[in-house]
Amino acid sequence: MEALLVNGLLAFTAGILLNFTPCVLPVIPLKIRAVLQEIEGTTRPRILAAGALLLGSLTFFVLLGGATAYLGWKWGEIFQSRIFVTLLAIFLLVSGIAMLVGWSLRLPQAVYKIPIHRYMGAFLTGVLAGILSTPCSGPFLGAVLAYAVTQSPAVTIVLFTAIGFGLAFPYSGILLFPQTLKYLPRGGRIGTQVESLLAFILIAGAIFFGQSMLPTSFSAPLWGIFLFGLVVWGISEFTRGEKKSERFVPMCLMLILIFGGLSILKNSSASGLDWKPYTQSNLDETLQSGRPVLLEFTADWCINCKVLEKTTYASPEVIATAEKMNLVSLKVDMTKFGDTEKTLLDHYGGTALPYAVLLESSGHAIQTFSGMFSAETLVKGILDMEKNQ
Repeated sequence: MEALLVNGLLAFTAGILLNFTPCVLPVIPLKIRAVLQEIEGTTRPRILAAGALLLGSLTFFVLLGGATAYLGWKWGEIFQSRIFVTLLAIFLLVSGIAMLVGWSLRLPQAVYKIPIHRYMGAFLTGVLAGILSTPCSGPFLGAVLAYAVTQSPAVTIVLFTAIGFGLAFPYSGILLFPQTLKYLPRGGRIGTQVESLLAFILIAGAIFFGQSMLPTSFSAPLWGIFLFGLVVWGISEFTRGEKKSERFVPMCLMLILIFGGLSILKNSSASGLDWKPYTQSNLDETLQSGRPVLLEFTADWCINCKVLEKTTYASPEVIATAEKMNLVSLKVDMTKFGDTEKTLLDHYGGTALPYAVLLESSGHAIQTFSGMFSAETLVKGILDMEKNQ
């Protein structure tokens, strides 16, 4: 019972921390909209909206826990379905465009006949938040999942429910205590600008998931069009602003784009890790040659994985240390969750992406990395490997 309580608390905490990972970024605009729709209301509607958002999150995680316990699903495995990813990308794109131009998306008429239809948006937002949290892992989540899959179905479902509760907790809490958002701009030109930026986040999410369904050559043009539209919007809003406060949001956007671009250029100037695709023969040949290995488990739909590749793995310190250690980097593509990849992930104790393993030349796994981790952490792991040899 003590172990269950400890892991339940870790699961709840992991759910809260998932809100701060890049994976859930596309759903943040919808969460904020769900909050703002009720924030000015009386206590009862806010409580119902908070409950609906929480119920949506719990519904998804109870179902996911059941699928994990009875069907052996992996965290994020739902994203192996091309149909699901395509529908998700379309939904995010339509939602982003609707928010950008001020459309009001209409649900089927049957929904509006339900007495609590007003809170259906909050419920669906909770469900979508759960879905978008599953492509990646965050702090504590790996340990919780590793424990959950070894327990009875009932315990597994309880732990997944705790994750869902933690994921919805911050937003449900804001609805119950709206004074926490008293400084958030609502209405007026600044409020419109913030909503437009949130719409661009939704569109970016649609492009990210959609590009995995398209040929690789489509990726750069899509992001180029997106950035061009974002820059044009930012410049337009900045020049049209009559007050300093009305120029604040577009100015911040321009600064973020400038510094983000400079950071990308800085990292791209380095040669980067020499990634090779994982095959059993590649791994065997490397180990036979006496070289250590970095195995990265990644997928096209894993936002956190892509962030790591642009930050941690692109760090000059990581690259220099890998070269010094004669390290071979192998990339395990989990996009379609094939049996070989799933077996390999299980073998090295992985339960969710991102996940990385350092293998010494004997083939023994000496350190694993789950979720987001820094370049300093990876460098330390590589150097520690040298000491252990």
